[in-house]
Amino acid sequence: MNRLRDALTFANVCSFLALAIAISTGSAYAANTVFSSDIVDGEVKTQDLAANAVTSPKILDGGVKVTDINADAVTSNKINDGGVQTADLADNSVGSAQIQTDAVQAGEIADGSVDGGEVVDNSLTQNDLASGSVGNAEIASGAITNAKLGSSSVDSSKVAGNSLTAFDLAGGESNGAISLGAGFAANGRCRDVGVAVGGAHVGDAVIFSINGSVPQGIMLYGVGVPTNGTVTLKVCNLSGGAMAAISNLPVAVVTISI
Repeated sequence: MNRLRDALTFANVCSFLALAIAISTGSAYAANTVFSSDIVDGEVKTQDLAANAVTSPKILDGGVKVTDINADAVTSNKINDGGVQTADLADNSVGSAQIQTDAVQAGEIADGSVDGGEVVDNSLTQNDLASGSVGNAEIASGAITNAKLGSSSVDSSKVAGNSLTAFDLAGGESNGAISLGAGFAANGRCRDVGVAVGGAHVGDAVIFSINGSVPQGIMLYGVGVPTNGTVTLKVCNLSGGAMAAISNLPVAVVTISI
């Protein structure tokens, strides 16, 4: 006992107690004996988790935020069909590159949502137009030119009554006045006079109208178009005497291609 008492130093006692505690602690924490209450909050780290240890049931609904998702981590196979709604799309986030060819049908387009700004120039063909869909309101004034009309496509049924004027007919038209000196045509004789008419072509028919008083026995009428841009008028003196002068007589000349 004296020998044992001499060996009981402070260091020996502490070493024995540490060993006893370590042995007793190891035997106390058997399987399934560590509970949530035994873990200090915030002490479970990433390196403490085994691969694939965190499954969907372990994640709080709504707990995964944008900052928790890597760039390009969400692919199309992670999204339910029809799962992306309008409210999920940022303004102007869907461009032509995100739309498959022919994916947008009439049912996807709101009434009145497509205007001229959405249609590429010259992209619409006959196949894109419904029967009877183009009316007067869809045609800009002056938009239909000769190049847009098929040969013989315009007949009398396409022309509104009294809608044609001289300017709509191929040929020329001129309004003005002529003056002829006294004795221009001898008694019983006729004499030609040339009148400039822009647009007149050789072979055109001539319509000549007088819009004023003519001296008694004097007759004027259109003859033809001898050269482009010039109409020949015939002046005849049937007065039985000398022809009186004509001053600034208003006339109209129209030529029509035939």
